Amino acid sequence: MRRRTQQQLVTAAALVAAAGIAAIVAPYMHPELAAGGTAPTSSTGASTSSTVTTAPATEALRDLRALPVSDAYVPAPYDRAAFGQAWADVDRNGCDTRNDVLRRDLTAVVVKPGTNECVVLSGTLHDPYTGRTIAFQRGDTSSLAVQIDHRVPLSYAWRHGAASWTPAQRELFANDQATNLVAVDGPANEEKSDSGPAEWMPANTGDACGYAASFVTVATKWHLSIATDDKHALERTLTGCTSKGSN
Repeated sequence: MRRRTQQQLVTAAALVAAAGIAAIVAPYMHPELAAGGTAPTSSTGASTSSTVTTAPATEALRDLRALPVSDAYVPAPYDRAAFGQAWADVDRNGCDTRNDVLRRDLTAVVVKPGTNECVVLSGTLHDPYTGRTIAFQRGDTSSLAVQIDHRVPLSYAWRHGAASWTPAQRELFANDQATNLVAVDGPANEEKSDSGPAEWMPANTGDACGYAASFVTVATKWHLSIATDDKHALERTLTGCTSKGSN
């Protein structure tokens, strides 16, 4: 009986994701990637904003002030497996989340024949974190040049509310393309790791407003708390964004 109940919950959660409705409402690599690969050299270019849904700075600042703040210790250790299969096809479109985000965020995309227009072989990323233009080429090590980042890392979410979620809710969070996932420069993603805004901000200052607002958008959507230092860092950034009239 318990098995049937859990299966029904997972199925219902998937349907909710497919309809684009939020439930309650550490970056990780695609399983195909080999550890220790070398990313190709990137060229400098203009940055483009992420295509995830982000509130304007004024709205994000208001939402930030409504978020609960918590520095409480979470006794249960973070485990990536608690967030389900890596890059699960939660929207049931026949394509894993990583390739969905690559197709969305890259330009000049070339897909592998016979994969239902799913698997991305190559493309160009205008990276929001560094401002560089990166040529993506699928391969065991070359794929490392472009990685998919969780604006709010999985381990951060675990410490700020996700530890008490159901497995289905955590899997939806891990694959939330609408607000939390963005294709970025691989080394920048690895440098960010599971840091919050107080420890890490994009080297491309032009993305600071979008990054800060996006972090708040995710925390608000998923009812997460944030750390005290992160709240202060976000407040400073977003206050500067509103004074400049930036979104």
